[in-house]
Amino acid sequence: MAIQDYYEILQVSPDADSDTICAAYRRLRDQYDPEKLSGAAKELVELAQQRLAVIEEAHAALSDPQRRAQYDAQRRAASPVEEVLDYRPLPPAQHTERPRNFNPRPKLAQPLSTDQIAGPAVAVIAIVAVALTAVISGLIITGGGRTPIAAAPTATASMMDALETMIARAREFAEQNENDAQAWLDYANLLYDSVQIVREQVPESVLYQQRLPRWIEAAKAYERVLELDPENAVARGDLGASRCFYGAGSGDQTFVVEGLKDLEAAVAARPEDTRLLLNLGLCLSSAQPPRTEEAIEVWKRIITLAPTGSPIAVEAQRLIDQARK
Repeated sequence: MAIQDYYEILQVSPDADSDTICAAYRRLRDQYDPEKLSGAAKELVELAQQRLAVIEEAHAALSDPQRRAQYDAQRRAASPVEEVLDYRPLPPAQHTERPRNFNPRPKLAQPLSTDQIAGPAVAVIAIVAVALTAVISGLIITGGGRTPIAAAPTATASMMDALETMIARAREFAEQNENDAQAWLDYANLLYDSVQIVREQVPESVLYQQRLPRWIEAAKAYERVLELDPENAVARGDLGASRCFYGAGSGDQTFVVEGLKDLEAAVAARPEDTRLLLNLGLCLSSAQPPRTEEAIEVWKRIITLAPTGSPIAVEAQRLIDQARK
């Protein structure tokens, strides 16, 4: 039976010394700290918590010499051949986007000698690491909701494919439970996050243009939520943001106008919701002509409401500075 590869989880070589292992653990523990996801969707906070639990487990096993020796013996017995991570530098990107099938973690098939260490491929939760890293490094601004039950993706799936699997299962669950507002909210939030990650990281890319229609898919799911729960201001705000981001990306101001209406209604119902305010400001700045001064005033409200130094306050100040350039 396959066992988790604790070395790959901690991103260290199997012959790493204890200091290297501890340093890697501290870095990853800080990177996946759920507190850094303040304001993000509930399902992504839970994924960060799951990832952190796996990191803690790996460190506990590898930081204890006796447990590490036992674990290494299990790895050797697991397979006579190991797919070892290739630690050589990646080829340069030449200022262009990597192709969709680009593998950022190449492996080398390597036969084992009696003194080499073998092991299985990737731990299950590791496949969502790219998505979580994107969320932690930039604020993902969707509403909360319970996480749909999803089967563990295979080790050969890409990290972003894991999110696509969750989306497919959430859609299926919502369609089977068509009168469950929360099921539709979960589905809508996953759609939103899957395209928001790309928007934040590579907004000018071909990939983002390809994913633009997903804003409309998310909007339709939020509309279903509101049919079932008309007073859900957060869903109305995310509906508005979805419409607005689609309109800004496609150049269709009709969607921006409709999105503004939804966001203004949501903010009227929840005037101190900083996430809704952030999106309202973004939508105002996406109008043609841009309503920049109104957007700045909205972002200033966030700074007065949010704790000093919080991610959303920092983002609001960044947007103000950017708008004033």
